[in-house]
Amino acid sequence: MTSSSNNDDKINSSLSDQLTTEQLNNKRAAVRYLGGGVIAALKLLGILNSDKKHSIELIDISSKGAAIHSKKKISVGKKVILYLAFKDKTIFRVPAKIVYKNKINHQYGVKFDQINNKLGDFLVSSGQDLLFK
Repeated sequence: MTSSSNNDDKINSSLSDQLTTEQLNNKRAAVRYLGGGVIAALKLLGILNSDKKHSIELIDISSKGAAIHSKKKISVGKKVILYLAFKDKTIFRVPAKIVYKNKINHQYGVKFDQINNKLGDFLVSSGQDLLFK
């Protein structure tokens, strides 16, 4: 075994000791930011849906998607528009789809239709609290 391989094993072992199973199994590639201080709403798309925006709690967000909490029941696969209003009055309107649902705690995974680099750049520059799970 080479010295480089030994160092890799030590780093991986150290990371395993510090991270939870959930964190180790996380398949998300983007850095996520805490949703605190962001006003968020969701508009459900489709023929039978009104133009009403539903208030939601933003748990975390990245340039690729978000984790939200909603009292409104939403089906996996549902197309939505995520509206985000930040403290500095910057607003984002992001087309997305519901890709995950936890019925017990009403949490949903939202995947953006496209990677939103403008949002990602804004999150980095805005000083939002960094969260890496």
